[in-house]
Amino acid sequence: MVPRTLLVVDDDPTLEGRVQDALPVCRIVAAGGVADALEAVRAHRPPVVALSVDLAQLAESPNGGGGDGLDALSLILGEAPSIKVIALAPYDQRVLAVRAVARGAHEVCGKPIDAQELAGVVQRAFRRADLELEGRRLATGDAPPTLRVLRDETERRALLDSLARSGGNLSATARLLGVSRPTLYSLLRQHGIRAD
Repeated sequence: MVPRTLLVVDDDPTLEGRVQDALPVCRIVAAGGVADALEAVRAHRPPVVALSVDLAQLAESPNGGGGDGLDALSLILGEAPSIKVIALAPYDQRVLAVRAVARGAHEVCGKPIDAQELAGVVQRAFRRADLELEGRRLATGDAPPTLRVLRDETERRALLDSLARSGGNLSATARLLGVSRPTLYSLLRQHGIRAD
């Protein structure tokens, strides 16, 4: 199984290790500041981000740029709106959690981190990201054809092939297909085939 990428944005260097312990099946990418987080989003395209929103100032990154956790949330979603951001907020800061959700956080997980809670939240976020991706594929036609579409295409090809083999004789075509003439007429109309 290919490991899923999870971006962790926090200025606490030990958080990455704790998250990796809680989610051994994930590939963890860490960022300590807003600019690093945006760079990681562009480079790794993670479907899920765990973002500490309780920091008054995220650490300055080598590339410059700071900002608080709520600013980072808005910027990440501005860069990639389909990303599921899990806001990591202290249990005693309910207002901060509410603000994170208002800005588009997918879910909130309490700090200090409880490994089981975080694992469950991250798994739900990955599942939601997968479903949304599949929905976008279906909406844009990138999904595999349905059984009905395949059946219709096969039926149309069989009609055309039988007509060609019978030289356009409808009685012979019906016999080749094993259907009655009225059924053959109905199928020809259904598939838009003219038998002149």
